[in-house]
Amino acid sequence: MSPGFESSEMAAVRALVAEMSPLGIAEAEPHTALVAELGFDSLGLVELLIVIEDRFGLPPLDDRELLGLERVADLEALVLAAQSQVPLR
Repeated sequence: MSPGFESSEMAAVRALVAEMSPLGIAEAEPHTALVAELGFDSLGLVELLIVIEDRFGLPPLDDRELLGLERVADLEALVLAAQSQVPLR
C-alpha cells in the first residue's frame, strides 16, 4: 500500500468519525479521544464500525476490538490491519 493511499484512507476514516460524532464536531484528528472528546458510547462505536466495514469493504470486525479503541489513531490502525487481510479483487 502506498503512503498516499494510506493517508487518503485515513483522512476518509477521520472524516467519517467526525460525521458520525454525537457531538457534531467538524474535524477529528488522530489524537482525538473517541469517547471523551467525540461523545461516542459503546453503541455509537459499534455503529461506527459497521459503517466503516461497509464503506471500506472490510470483513466484519470483531466487536471485542472496541475494547482497545481510545483514540481516532486506534481506529485507523484497526482499519489498516483489517485492510491488509482483505484479498485483492
